[in-house]
Amino acid sequence: MEFTAESVLELTALPDKVRREAPRVVNRLLGQTFLYQDDEDSKEDYYLVYRHRGVFEALLGLSGFTLRHDDYHRIFQVVSDLTYCRKRYRLDETLMIVVLRKLYEDRVERLSLAADPVVTVGEVREEYRTITGKERDLGITQYEEILKRLKRLGLIEPLDGRTLDARDGEARLRLRGSVRMILPVQTADEMEAWLRKYRAAEEDE
Repeated sequence: MEFTAESVLELTALPDKVRREAPRVVNRLLGQTFLYQDDEDSKEDYYLVYRHRGVFEALLGLSGFTLRHDDYHRIFQVVSDLTYCRKRYRLDETLMIVVLRKLYEDRVERLSLAADPVVTVGEVREEYRTITGKERDLGITQYEEILKRLKRLGLIEPLDGRTLDARDGEARLRLRGSVRMILPVQTADEMEAWLRKYRAAEEDE
């Protein structure tokens, strides 16, 4: 028996339109990692996956990926179960993700927020210095490169109609719920363990 993508999808009993869209949506999930319900350009795909979640979990599972969902923030995330396709982040990028996660938790806990918290670029830079223990900050070019990559992932979103400018300390950033998914620590002790790990890695470089 000859197997094709179409013949495999026929076994899912999906509606014809969904079968046609499934390869594109799976490709998008693998390429973008996250799908957000509150983004206009991804809302339709989010609901398509949500309605047929079991099928998409199976399709992704065949390639060694797990489909996760944050019920509160309404975000899908695809995570590789194997090492071949896991995203690799530089040390400074990983530290910035830790910074964003810490700021997220601090704001939510202190302000009892129901919505995603908002911080300024200046606050991000100050927290980065605090966490890394560095007196010297990252350069502007490095900041912009890191923040733009994290923006492409959907972890942050510039507000007030501004473009992302690391030189503007007053520029506001929305921290998305995906910050919690990409760094799945649950307690302050786990967060501190992450910080110790990457401080040690930095000292070894």
